[in-house]
Amino acid sequence: MALDPNKIALCWPNYIERATVSGGRWLATLPLEHVQDRRFSVVSKSRSLNLADTQYWITLPKRERIHALAMPAHNLSAFATVRARVYRDTAGTDLIYDSGWQNVWPVLYGLDDVVWGDDNFWNRRLSDDDRLNYTPLSTVLFSERLLGSSVHVELSDPGNQDGAVILGRVLITDIWQPRRNLDYNVRHGYDSGTEITRAGDAARTGYARRVTPKRTVSFDLNNLTEDEAFMRVHRLQRTQDVVGEILYLWSPVPSPTNFARAMVAHQTELNGITHPYHGNYQHAISLLEIL
Repeated sequence: MALDPNKIALCWPNYIERATVSGGRWLATLPLEHVQDRRFSVVSKSRSLNLADTQYWITLPKRERIHALAMPAHNLSAFATVRARVYRDTAGTDLIYDSGWQNVWPVLYGLDDVVWGDDNFWNRRLSDDDRLNYTPLSTVLFSERLLGSSVHVELSDPGNQDGAVILGRVLITDIWQPRRNLDYNVRHGYDSGTEITRAGDAARTGYARRVTPKRTVSFDLNNLTEDEAFMRVHRLQRTQDVVGEILYLWSPVPSPTNFARAMVAHQTELNGITHPYHGNYQHAISLLEIL
């Protein structure tokens, strides 16, 4: 079934840790297997920008329901493209889906971010010198839910100033969208983490220990069916706990505002599922970004 553009999407579980990754050419000290490490700072780095070096295979131990590929913590430039092909078999001969070449970075500028005369006035695409101001996250959403055994990912970025592709993590996941979308009063924000120490002088001068803020979101799902409550939400709590990765998408449609809210996150608490009246279940979810 195609994804609904008017609903959130919660993407899990991440099959990458049970998969076998192979292909391409990666530094011996920063091998491809590092994308299976949950720490985004443990990276893989290609030997060059040649297309043969920057591609890789994900082979699953058995057929799984997969709907999305995501690559956070990458160094791909503003002009990079990605292609993902899904195969029914592990040998990569029975093709069931081809994403075609897609831009790694979606349009990130609004109409107020560009002025007449800017090089990107008409397409509003990200400029490479502004790329570091955004949290890197590339997503490829498949047109439907697939039952696949292997995925071939190709990355094309010949103009990358680093001279290589760096990947901090890969997610290959299923997607769930609730039958009825979340309620209003959604709360998107930041967990700052910055600490300010005050001096003992008259001005009480502040010295900040600044860190990167992490995005947060809290929302209520107040119209769940019994199946959604216990076959989806309850399972989410059991399998992901407060450490497991969840790819949160406000909408599967690429846009500047949707990208601003898209993140890989974990639950901050496991709230109970309530049953306020017949045929209705409710649950509150709070997520904190993983960097």
